[in-house]
Amino acid sequence: MVERLKSWESPRKRGRNHKGKGGTARARQLKKREKLLRKKLQQNQNIEAKKKPKYQEEDLVPPLFFCEISLNLAKVSTVP
Repeated sequence: MVERLKSWESPRKRGRNHKGKGGTARARQLKKREKLLRKKLQQNQNIEAKKKPKYQEEDLVPPLFFCEISLNLAKVSTVP
């Protein structure tokens, strides 16, 4: 049987009260949480990148330093 609408009524969607078992709010919460964690991680990476110099002191050790140590060791070993 077809339901007749009054002139002031608008048609309603079928199944409008059957929206499943929910879970959309939980999905939104998880999505928001992931977004915040990603943002926080990105900020931490940016801060660490700013703190860390492009060239570390370890990279700038002159090669002559090692020659001097080896010469000192040679002198020590030759002394009786």
